[in-house]
Amino acid sequence: MTVQQIRPTAEVVELLASARFAVGAAVSVPSGAMSEDHLTSAIETVAALEAQLAAFRLQCVAEADERRIAQSLGATGTDSWVARLTGTTRAVASGGLWLAQRLQERYADTREAFAAGVINEAQTRVIVDAAERLPSQVTAEQRRAAEATLVTKAVKGMDPRRLRQASRRMLDVVSRELADEHEADVLGAEERRAEIETWMTLHDNGDGTFAGRFVIPELHGQLLRAWLDTLTSPKRLSRNKAGELVDDDSIPAMGPGLNWSERLGHGLLELIEHLPTEASGGFARVSASVLVHIDLEHLRDSLASARLDAGVHITAGEARRLACNAGIIPAVLGGPSAILDLGRESRLHTVAQRRGLSILHDTCAAEGCERPFAWCDIHHPHAWSKGGETTLANGVPLCGFHHRRAHDSRFALDRMGSGELRFRRRR
Repeated sequence: MTVQQIRPTAEVVELLASARFAVGAAVSVPSGAMSEDHLTSAIETVAALEAQLAAFRLQCVAEADERRIAQSLGATGTDSWVARLTGTTRAVASGGLWLAQRLQERYADTREAFAAGVINEAQTRVIVDAAERLPSQVTAEQRRAAEATLVTKAVKGMDPRRLRQASRRMLDVVSRELADEHEADVLGAEERRAEIETWMTLHDNGDGTFAGRFVIPELHGQLLRAWLDTLTSPKRLSRNKAGELVDDDSIPAMGPGLNWSERLGHGLLELIEHLPTEASGGFARVSASVLVHIDLEHLRDSLASARLDAGVHITAGEARRLACNAGIIPAVLGGPSAILDLGRESRLHTVAQRRGLSILHDTCAAEGCERPFAWCDIHHPHAWSKGGETTLANGVPLCGFHHRRAHDSRFALDRMGSGELRFRRRR
C-alpha cells in the first residue's frame, strides 16, 4: 500500500492552527455586512474548504491505520479510535476508514480532486463505491478511465444523486456492450435489495387521523412523487381566464399557507380518493398506463435499462413486468363514434363524455384553479338527484377539493361567462 508522504507533525499542527485562526477571523465578520457577491464567494469557498479538510482528515486516518496507531494506544481498532477523536460513532468512522483506504490504494484522480476541494465527500463516496462495483473483468486501465469520467461530471457540478445514476453507465467510455451488461447487473441488484427493504407502518391514532412511515423502491417512489407533484404544484390562488387575480375564499387553509409536507399530505389524500374501485374476482383491478422508453434489442436481451416518463430507470425485465398490468394506449384518429349524451340513463358521466369535456376544460373549472383535468371529478351543476341530466351541458370538471366545496352548503356557485365557476361564501 502506498501512502502519501505527510509533513512533519509540528508543521502540520502549525498550519492547521493558522487555518483555524483565519477561519475564526472570517466568522467574526457580521454576515449582514457582506455584499451579495461576497456572500456568494464565501459560501463557495467554505464548501471547497470543507472538502479539502475532509480529504486531509481521511488521508490522516489512512496513515494512522497503516501505522496501527490505535492498537499501540490500546484502542480496539482505528475506527473506534477515530470515533472517539471526532465525536462520531464507530460505524461512521468505519465508513470513513473504508473510503480513506480505497482512495489511497487505487483512485488517484478522485483523491486529487477531493484534496483540491473541487468535489465534496458525498460525491467522492459515490465515485469510489461505483468503481468498486465494476465487474471483475474490467482492467485497471478501464477502471481509471471510468473513474475519470465520473470525476469530470462531479467537477462540473453533478450532485451525488444524479452522479449515482450516471455511474450505472460509467463503462460507456470503455464499451457500450460492457456498459449495458454492467447497468443491467447494477439495476437488478438495486431492485432486489429495494424489494427486500420495502416496508410500511400505518397506525390509527384514535383521534380521527392515521400516521405512518414507509420505505419503497426508487421506481415506486418516483411514480408516487410524480403524481403528488401533479396534484400539489398547481396554484390555488391564481388568475382566472380573464387574467384577474383570484382570491378563492373556499380554500382558506390552502395556497401559500401550507408548507411542503402539508401539501404532499393533501396530495396523498386526493390520490387515495381517486384509486380505482372496480373489482374483479374479489380484487381491485388496477391498470396503469405507463410510457416506457427502451430499445427493442434491450427488451429482447434484458440488458441495459428502460426509462419511464417519470424519469426513473428500471431493468428491461421490470419493464416487461409492468407491461403485464399496464395499458398501451395508441392515439387513433377516425375511430368509431361514441354517444356523448346519455341523458337520464346513467348517473355518472362516461369516458366518452369526459373526453368531450376535456376539450372545453384542461383544468378544474373553479376560477383560478390549475388542478389538471385528469384528476377532476365531473360535477352536475343541476344535481342529478333533483332531475339534472348526465350531459355535456350539465357537467363541469372539479378537483377533489372544489368538488367537496361544491356540495358544501356554506358555498354557492356562480357560472361565469368564461365557463369557470366562482365559489361564493353564503352570508
